[in-house]
Amino acid sequence: MIQDLDTEKQSILVKPGKKEYEAIRILMEENKQTNSIFIHELRNPLSLIKATLQYIEMKHPEAKDFKYWSQLYDLVLDMDNMISDASILNSCTTPNMKQNNLLKIIRDTVENYKPQAYNQGKTLILKEAPECKTLISSYYCDSSKIKEVISNLLKNALEATESGNSINVIISFIPKDSHSMVSIQVNNNGLPIPKEDIDTIFLPFVTRKKEGTGIGLAFVSRVIKSHGGSIKVTSNDELTSFTILLPLYS
Repeated sequence: MIQDLDTEKQSILVKPGKKEYEAIRILMEENKQTNSIFIHELRNPLSLIKATLQYIEMKHPEAKDFKYWSQLYDLVLDMDNMISDASILNSCTTPNMKQNNLLKIIRDTVENYKPQAYNQGKTLILKEAPECKTLISSYYCDSSKIKEVISNLLKNALEATESGNSINVIISFIPKDSHSMVSIQVNNNGLPIPKEDIDTIFLPFVTRKKEGTGIGLAFVSRVIKSHGGSIKVTSNDELTSFTILLPLYS
């Protein structure tokens, strides 16, 4: 359902403007409401299952000695966590779009992670194109969600790097005939992403981390798409690069 909306949204953005953003907002809000109903309806039977297990255990304490009894609780907990994660993903599809200082959002987020990088013996640098101050000091976006996007990418970069490695955030511009694009890159020279993971890295609930949920990069992808942009990743032994492209409207 999300992918279908993304395709429709891209066709709407041929001539971007406030009307087009409003059309996107309506489409995404309808999708959000549908997903909210679905998530809510899943919670109801799950709550009944939990209550039933507790009732059986109260009436028949010997049930706890059954070989697979504890596994039932684990499965219910897993389902509960997945529903919570789905709720988080659903919330990111309808951005609260306002005029914000995109440059300041990125600067502040990078600054917040510099102490952590320093303590781990890593270098974290922000590089800006000279046009930044004029072109993205007033940008139509959801400031809190964009901040979360940059935070997620920086967290991943810190996890993938070791002492002595570096992380670079690079803001630049790509001119195009219809409209220019803002490019935000988060690069690091730490451990590469396995080739077999590249194609699925932005899918929800797919993770290669032991305690990961597979929500972070899925959240990042959906937020960027809800802003009319795109994100891609490349990775090799020398460099891993996440590149965000956002439309720059005049």
